[in-house]
Amino acid sequence: MLIKARAIALALLAGLAPAAQAEQRITWLMPEFALAESNAAKLPARRGMAEPMLDELKKHWPEPAEHVAVLANVKRSWLMIEAGEPACHLVSLRTPEREARAFFYITHLVPPAQLVALPEVMARLPRNAQGEVGLNQVLQSAQLQGVLIDGRSYGAALDAQLAQRPPPSVALYAPVQFGTKLLQMVALGRGDYTIEYDFVLAAQREQLPLLQKLETAPIQGASEMLMSGVACPRNDWGRAVIAKVERILGRREALTQTQRSFEAWMTPQARRFYGARMDAFLAERLRNAPH
Repeated sequence: MLIKARAIALALLAGLAPAAQAEQRITWLMPEFALAESNAAKLPARRGMAEPMLDELKKHWPEPAEHVAVLANVKRSWLMIEAGEPACHLVSLRTPEREARAFFYITHLVPPAQLVALPEVMARLPRNAQGEVGLNQVLQSAQLQGVLIDGRSYGAALDAQLAQRPPPSVALYAPVQFGTKLLQMVALGRGDYTIEYDFVLAAQREQLPLLQKLETAPIQGASEMLMSGVACPRNDWGRAVIAKVERILGRREALTQTQRSFEAWMTPQARRFYGARMDAFLAERLRNAPH
C-alpha cells in the first residue's frame, strides 16, 4: 500500500509539473516596430511601445522566471496564443473576436490607423469635407491596390470595411517586420497605399529616410480611439500571467511611464488631435491605481 501511495503521489506531482514549469518561462511576443539596437542606443528616450513594458515586467516580476522576447508577426503570434502556448503578446489591439480567445490587460489608448501613400497617390484619393479618405471607394477602385498585413486587426471599424473589399483590391503579406516592409513597398511605388499608425511611421522614418516622402490621412468612419494591451492565452496559465501583468503595469509609476514612452513617438498633429482623450484616459486610471 505504501509503494502504491508513493506511486500515486509521484504521478500527481508529475501531472502538476508542466503547468508549474510553463509559468517559469514566459515568451513575450513583440511587435516588429521595435527600434533597431543601434538606433535604440542613440535614442534611449524614444524606444518602441513594447520594450519599456518588458523592462518593467522583468524588473518587478514576483518570482524567478525566464523572460524570452521574440519578434513575431501577428499571424504567428495569434496562432500561438490560440494554441494555449505559454506566450503573451505585449502590444495587441483588443477586439471582441480576440477577447473571446485571450485575456487582456489594456496598456494604451491608441489613435486610429491612417492611410499612408505617396503624395501623388494621395492627391487621387476620394476625400470628404474633413479631409478623411473614403476607404470603401478606394477598395472598389480598379486603379488602386493596397498592401496590408495578413491576420492583423486594424480596429473594428476598419476591419469591417476591409471585410467587404473585392479580393484583388488588397495584397496581403505576413512580414516579420511590423509594417516596415509594406511602408517601404509603398514608398517605392510597389503598392499604392497601406494602413498604418502614424507613430509606427514616425519610428521607422528615423531608421529609413526613404519613408520621409510618405504622407498620412485619416480614414472616414474610423475616428474612434483603440484599446491596445498585453494579450495572454485564455487558459489557467494565461489568467495567472495577466494578473501579474496587471499588478505590475497598473501601478501609478508604470501607467505614467507607459503613456510617456508612447507619446514620444506621436507626431505633433496626432498629439494635438488626440492628446486630450489620452490624458483623460490616463487620469481616470491613475485615480484608483496603487503606487
